[in-house]
Amino acid sequence: MTDSQTLQTYLELQKDIMFDELIDLGFATVCYSASGTSSFWNNALVVTVLSQDQIHSVANKLQELQRNPAFYFEDCTELKPFADTLLADGYKQESEDSLMFHSGEDIDTSRFDSVKKVDTTEELEVFLETFDNCYRKDDPLNPYGELGEYLISTRSAWEKHHETNRIEYFIVYDDAEPVAVATLTNHNGLGYISNVGSLMSVRGKGFGKLATLYCVWHSRNNGNTNHFLATEAGTNPNSFYSAIGFETRFTTKLMTLGAE
Repeated sequence: MTDSQTLQTYLELQKDIMFDELIDLGFATVCYSASGTSSFWNNALVVTVLSQDQIHSVANKLQELQRNPAFYFEDCTELKPFADTLLADGYKQESEDSLMFHSGEDIDTSRFDSVKKVDTTEELEVFLETFDNCYRKDDPLNPYGELGEYLISTRSAWEKHHETNRIEYFIVYDDAEPVAVATLTNHNGLGYISNVGSLMSVRGKGFGKLATLYCVWHSRNNGNTNHFLATEAGTNPNSFYSAIGFETRFTTKLMTLGAE
């Protein structure tokens, strides 16, 4: 699977989870979220250099949806002219993500009996409470802040997709106490890992690593051939995942009109 194919499949994987609608314009795929206005949830995936008319068409479509024009694309030599055009048009880089992959090999499974899959609504409540407590604004290792309204979409995604195993939530326990969480989304051979977090009180005990590698192991058992996650370049999570066996295959840019 090429990088551009991976990105397209990644968008499809997020349909009805992060994105409510994927709009194919022929030269770009516009991603739209009805509940979230952030450019992370509303942008256009581009895999080739666009003309000015095509750039304007994308911008007009996002503005019709009452969203700020934004483009998401691989940071590669072939698309540098496109990035330069966006800069000249007043777009600015909002973020740079590393798409990080794990081979699925050499995983220590000795502590996996501490991990429980969320199968009931009662367990979902435990997951959501633990997930929320893992992301505190006073946490120096957390670059993302509090979850806020993201918890609403997290609940909705499980309710829509857990019965088909398209999305799976996991809780890590320290004896009887839930201390870490992670999510695995499965689609067309991709196993996407997200929502990883551990309580500040147990940092350094390996629970975040356990949650993440359990998802890799489970993804492989599900028959996926790629096990990956996305982190923002230069952040603590990026360094953490590198240390536990993930390697950056390629990076992406999100460029937004008027972003600071």
